[in-house]
Amino acid sequence: MTSRRRIWGFIFVAVLVCAFLAVFLLPSRNQPHPVVPRVKSASNLRQIGQAILLYSNDFAGQYPDTFQTLLMNEDITSSVFVSPSRSETPAEGATTRQLADQLDAGGHLSYVYLGRGLTAHTVTANMVVAYEMPASANGGGNVLFGDGHVEYFDGDYISNLVAKVATGEFPVTMPSE
Repeated sequence: MTSRRRIWGFIFVAVLVCAFLAVFLLPSRNQPHPVVPRVKSASNLRQIGQAILLYSNDFAGQYPDTFQTLLMNEDITSSVFVSPSRSETPAEGATTRQLADQLDAGGHLSYVYLGRGLTAHTVTANMVVAYEMPASANGGGNVLFGDGHVEYFDGDYISNLVAKVATGEFPVTMPSE
């Protein structure tokens, strides 16, 4: 009889420990996790990178001149051009042309495109193709590189990248951290 009590006691304690962990240590499902917008933004840039690759396959290796050109020619939605970390909203319209025109109008792009003039044959792995505008001063952001990978960088790295773009440096290449 004593061994049964010990087993049931052990089970009771194990259930209490699991309940404690579930209630106090695991994140709440009602509160957004701070990494989620960063991951969604990285996913958006990966989708943009894949669309650029498809575009370059259709146009003899040439990268699109603008995000609008990409939207007009590839199967990509306007919501992909909006980061959840920022205040822009997806472009709306009945036609792809209207969506592309809205991207030009402002308030519907969270990313900066640096691929104009690049080709699949000249782009290198450390060449920046697009990057996320920081949501705040000294904020970090995701960067899409020439080989299609996306990385998140802190504010100093993004500030350095923005400074290179502002000076007109082209193409923009960044050393690995």
